[in-house]
Amino acid sequence: MDWRKTQLIFIVTLLILNIFLAVIFFNKQLSDDPDTLGNETLDERLKADNITYPRLSSKPTSGTIFTTERAAFTTKDVSDLSGQAITLKDNNKEIYSILQTPVKAGKKGNNAELKKFMETEIYRGESYEFWDYNKETKTLTFNQLINNNMVLFDEAGQITFYLDNNDQVISYEQTWMSKQDDLKDKTNLMSAMDALEAVYQHGELKQDSDVVSATFGYYTTVQLPSGNVYFPVWCFEVKHADTTSYILVNAKDEQVINQSENQTTIEPGNELSSRQKAK
Repeated sequence: MDWRKTQLIFIVTLLILNIFLAVIFFNKQLSDDPDTLGNETLDERLKADNITYPRLSSKPTSGTIFTTERAAFTTKDVSDLSGQAITLKDNNKEIYSILQTPVKAGKKGNNAELKKFMETEIYRGESYEFWDYNKETKTLTFNQLINNNMVLFDEAGQITFYLDNNDQVISYEQTWMSKQDDLKDKTNLMSAMDALEAVYQHGELKQDSDVVSATFGYYTTVQLPSGNVYFPVWCFEVKHADTTSYILVNAKDEQVINQSENQTTIEPGNELSSRQKAK
């Protein structure tokens, strides 16, 4: 046997083995390196988890923090509202109305007849926007707009329309929030896309979920003598396994609330000197 040839084969084989082991080690280092994983885009990570979402803007939005409170209605506020029997309840802070003639509404509240009724026969009806249709309770919910954005998950600024079996309004309840006092000037806030990434990193998005919508609005968890403090949030409607949940993100500091589980992790009390809010 040619010893030199055998030696050469051994050296080449050893070299190939070392290269193979080096490649395995290098790939393992890459997989364990968080900086390398961080290079993966949000879209790639969502696709890997089979999470769908609508087209969202990456442009920062703007908003402010303000205080406001539930207001009382006066007799003058409702005296010109016709075609209904109105009762003021809860120390005049709630209107309860029974319509003399039902008004067509539909399940999305966009019927022209209902729109006209809101504009002419509901106190400041143009200041409310459709939020939800509840099949079980046969109700439509409209939320009050402040600074052109909805106040979310708050009965203090809301209209609830009660429907008959033909999706016509037969009665409604209304609350109204008075003029707000800004605690700080309007400031730039995170974009919808950045808010979605915060939700994903927080672990609130399960695999095979569908992010249905993103809404910028206002939300409160803080009560002061001068009124409740409302801060800007992004609200995501998420469907997973036939269950719908609402996840809110503080548009200022990225803290997250799972509204459906009522798990409050946003701490607006620490933000009163800065600002928060969303749609």
